[in-house]
Amino acid sequence: FDETQRLLKETEERAAELAVINKIQDGIAAELDFQAIIDLVGDKLREVFAVGDISIAWYDAQRDLLSHLYTYELGKRIQFPPSKPLVDGPFRRILDSRRPIIANSRAELDAAGFRQIPGTAESFSLALIPIVGTGAVLGSINVENYDRENAFRDSDVRLLTTVASAMGVALENARLFGETQRLLKETEERAAELAIINSVQQALAAKLDLTGIYTAVGDKIRDIFGNADVEIRVHDPVTNLLHVPYVYELGKRITIEPEPLRKRGFSAHVLRTGESLVINEGLSEAMQAYGSSIVEGTATARSVVYVPLRAQRSSRGLIAPSDLTREHAFTDSHVRLLERLANSMSVALENARLFDETQRLFKESEQRAAELSIINSVQQALAAELNMQGIYDAVGDKVREIFQKADIGTRIYDPHTNRIHDPDFFKDGKLLDLPPYPISDTGIAAHVLRT
Repeated sequence: FDETQRLLKETEERAAELAVINKIQDGIAAELDFQAIIDLVGDKLREVFAVGDISIAWYDAQRDLLSHLYTYELGKRIQFPPSKPLVDGPFRRILDSRRPIIANSRAELDAAGFRQIPGTAESFSLALIPIVGTGAVLGSINVENYDRENAFRDSDVRLLTTVASAMGVALENARLFGETQRLLKETEERAAELAIINSVQQALAAKLDLTGIYTAVGDKIRDIFGNADVEIRVHDPVTNLLHVPYVYELGKRITIEPEPLRKRGFSAHVLRTGESLVINEGLSEAMQAYGSSIVEGTATARSVVYVPLRAQRSSRGLIAPSDLTREHAFTDSHVRLLERLANSMSVALENARLFDETQRLFKESEQRAAELSIINSVQQALAAELNMQGIYDAVGDKVREIFQKADIGTRIYDPHTNRIHDPDFFKDGKLLDLPPYPISDTGIAAHVLRT
């Protein structure tokens, strides 16, 4: 009869264990969130063991750190910062053995190397159960009893071990799912970035003027960030002036006059280092640290990013989107996208500069060719003339032709008589016959002849 009763009791305990395990596993199966799985298991174990004292920790093997993700003491949830396991402590032992440590008395706790954490209560019984994943210990479940010794029976240990095993599988799946989701999100973000960059590059490919390039990139950045405020600043190293060809504030395009580039400030730092600067909080403190100030007549931002425009190993300018309403407006992916847009813009600006330079040189060449053509035609006319008046007429007519029938005077100074002659003088399109006159001590003609 006693044996039957014992077996019946064991069967009932096993059935109760299975019911608990099934309930926990059902809950775990419905969760793919890492912390949600830990909270679910912790809450259920606190209910099953009718204790207010339990902790679940996650082990980072690379950093050798235990993160205390779920900790209850005396019925209250508390927080602990990550900590390194003691060199000769119990967690090191379960890392090697992957077996639970059960201490059902103060003597057993001391012998097992358990140490009371400062600020916590002293326990009389403790069960430390490893959470085992694929070939390694992922963390631990720690259940304590502050009221009595011998609180944990074999059936309790069996239940905790089974739950820890199911939890290890679920946490690994959640971690892998989370990693997959993260990679998927990164891939989607990269695809979106590439689509934006391609659209900007297509717009830039059709632009060969600087204003068009600034507008194409600035408008796109405002579109990406929901009509955010954007500045594009360009540094002229010759004049040391910082120009702002594109600036939107509070949804309106405004004009900011060029000003000298100061030695300190956000712009000076970014142009000097060629590195992006992200300020997502504490803008006032950052302004003091960098020696920056607010441009007169503009508003103060809560978040701002400065991305350099680099060309030929130097920074020619910067892009600066800002958010006037909230902090932490710009993520790492936003900064990465802005840096890629800045690279595309830098290439387009360099191409535009080279195009302008080519056009300028081409225009100069055309002007030089026109000059040579005129000079050749005058020289041919002069070669056919052997009298003085014919030479005056040939040159005068050609100059009037060049300057579209402009008035012209050819003045000749005779040093013997100290008089000025006007052999070819046109006024209002008519040739005038002027008598010689003495050269004066003052006047434009006297100055030119003298100097």
